[in-house]
Amino acid sequence: MKRVVALVALVAACGGSPVSTSTTDPRLAAAVEYAVSADRALDGTRFSGLTPATVAEVIVATCSGAGSVVIAVESAVAVVEAPPGDPGDDVILQEVLLTGVGLICPERVAADLTAAYLAAVHTTIASGAGVAIDDPLAVGVGLAACEALDAGTPEDALVTVAAGGFGIEATADEILAGAIDAAQAVTAGAVLASAATYLCPEHQARVEEFVARIAG
Repeated sequence: MKRVVALVALVAACGGSPVSTSTTDPRLAAAVEYAVSADRALDGTRFSGLTPATVAEVIVATCSGAGSVVIAVESAVAVVEAPPGDPGDDVILQEVLLTGVGLICPERVAADLTAAYLAAVHTTIASGAGVAIDDPLAVGVGLAACEALDAGTPEDALVTVAAGGFGIEATADEILAGAIDAAQAVTAGAVLASAATYLCPEHQARVEEFVARIAG
């Protein structure tokens, strides 16, 4: 508690509005600590005048809300009082807030991204006449694909999706040569691409390059 008070005092001393330490939300202390550590990311942007206190308040409010975290963060950035500036500054603040929400209330982000992942999978399957896959299986296979990407290549992830989603044990070359049919290929592609977009975006560029390569 003393550390939180010190952080709030530091914010106030720097000209910011202090966060009330009487709040009953137990996440505020961690949010303040994160906001102080992340403050440097906003240097040089149009949001450089934002105090860590304000950033922490937005993070905690987002944690307490419902619906899409991404939309909530975009809305918060849109109404923040700040001088005009480069649109890229908005992206930086969004990343700071999303990272903070991910650290302070990871279950909030996980639920949001899982919903977005499932929506993307089902939309792609429906539009491309893929094989239907139920939500629990889609989530399990998507997470397994991310683990395969962590340890290896998109080809390894494709093998994982084929095995977990359809029970087909085959190499990547065999899969691409027809070990799965066209409808299964649509679903496998939907799972792999959507997982890399929402569940493990650090691999998105690699998967997009892989998909473009095999499509071309």
